[in-house]
Amino acid sequence: MAKCKKLIGIDGCKYGWVAVSLNCSSANLFKSLADLIRFYPENSMFMIDMPVGLANVDLTERNCEMLNRKILSKKRKASLFSVPCREAIYASSYEEANQINKEIINKGISKQSWGIVPKIREVDQLLQSNRSLVDKIKESHPEVAFHFLNNHQSMEFNKKTDKGQQERLQVLSNYSDKAEMIYNNSMRNFRRKHVSADDILDSICLAVTLEEMVNSGSSFETNNLDILGIPMKIHYFAK
Repeated sequence: MAKCKKLIGIDGCKYGWVAVSLNCSSANLFKSLADLIRFYPENSMFMIDMPVGLANVDLTERNCEMLNRKILSKKRKASLFSVPCREAIYASSYEEANQINKEIINKGISKQSWGIVPKIREVDQLLQSNRSLVDKIKESHPEVAFHFLNNHQSMEFNKKTDKGQQERLQVLSNYSDKAEMIYNNSMRNFRRKHVSADDILDSICLAVTLEEMVNSGSSFETNNLDILGIPMKIHYFAK
């Protein structure tokens, strides 16, 4: 794998993590997020489809999902599920996490949320162990990002379908003439048991969103910080 800089879109996948730079001809796969970050140049910035800042017993409000559900269409709202609090993601079982979450933020945890808890925990541990990454790793959400890239219109079709994948690829191709090449090469290079078509499209989407935000001078700042000073904000590029 050749190192490509500088603006990287990241999504979780069955293999671990899939990363895209628009300077490269294909995505890259990594087992761990730490390996991914080390692979890219020191001056890289990353946009990730994974919760970053977290609520906890001292700050029980993470309202990013609620705010962005109001933006998405009825069909896409469900993609923004509630994020467990920090104490819950370090629980040893779903039952324990569910109980902790109810006690701290008065919400249960869906099985879908619990399914990505290991990756939420991986992000949180990395940011706590290396505070310099807080300014480099920005959170986004592909359905929110696609909504704004698509002239404030949510995606019509489910991302798991052929129609949904072609719809998303068309939107991305409006911003980058490399999007289709990266997608096609990645689909050829990797097995579906390691990374799905929608994982690849989501990581391209976040690379496009990050590049558009940086090139337009968009602000990444937010006053909504968790108790550790980590931002709680879903970023997107709005023209």
